[in-house]
Amino acid sequence: MAQTTTLILLPETAWTNNNQGTANIYNVYGNQQPAASYYLASQSLQTINISCGNVTGNIAIEATLVSNPQDNDWFNTYTLVCDANATANTDPANNANAQLFTNIQGSYVWMRAVVYDFGSGVIDYVKLSY
Repeated sequence: MAQTTTLILLPETAWTNNNQGTANIYNVYGNQQPAASYYLASQSLQTINISCGNVTGNIAIEATLVSNPQDNDWFNTYTLVCDANATANTDPANNANAQLFTNIQGSYVWMRAVVYDFGSGVIDYVKLSY
């Protein structure tokens, strides 16, 4: 029987108008979690699950090959562009209310989720499974 590990890269996160009436965008960094190769070097397939509602921002999945990463050791492996204000039936508008998964192939040590330019909505979760 195969084992499955599921880790939370980003828990429920709601956009907050934290600037007293001004609608400033900001970045949110999730916690780094061990990727598939952290335990077994032969593992290279990870599945990312994302659920969000009315989101404007870019949800990026970043990885590193370094066991003790610094800020400049992270690189992008996947980006979901969400725009709740985009024209209807376009990818950014559809992604604003997404419930999806994607597979990421690579022998990474750590992975994390980052929301760049977070401008509205709620991210229910971003999960990592392998």
